[in-house]
Amino acid sequence: MVVSQAKKFLMLQDLMLAKTAMEKVSLHLSNRKEAVFPWVERELREFIRKYSNDKELSQYAQSIKEAIEKKDTEALRKSVNEAKEKLSKMIDEMYKSLTQS
Repeated sequence: MVVSQAKKFLMLQDLMLAKTAMEKVSLHLSNRKEAVFPWVERELREFIRKYSNDKELSQYAQSIKEAIEKKDTEALRKSVNEAKEKLSKMIDEMYKSLTQS
């Protein structure tokens, strides 16, 4: 499937917004012993909704959702960090494909 430059740009923006949400939650988690789960859930609701069925990000969306449901701060911290790493890689790849086209 060929994706237009405009579509790639919009996908890149979405990935950057998702990573920003992960960064905010990561900072929140590093400054507290326990997460404020209602706030975390609001911050990551769009990520979970949008990427729960995505082939590359669904595992992260599901693990974050489960950690929030179980109110497991450590599992949430681990899942958010893994998702941030994956999002960073995807952003880099998308940016490279945009600059090479």
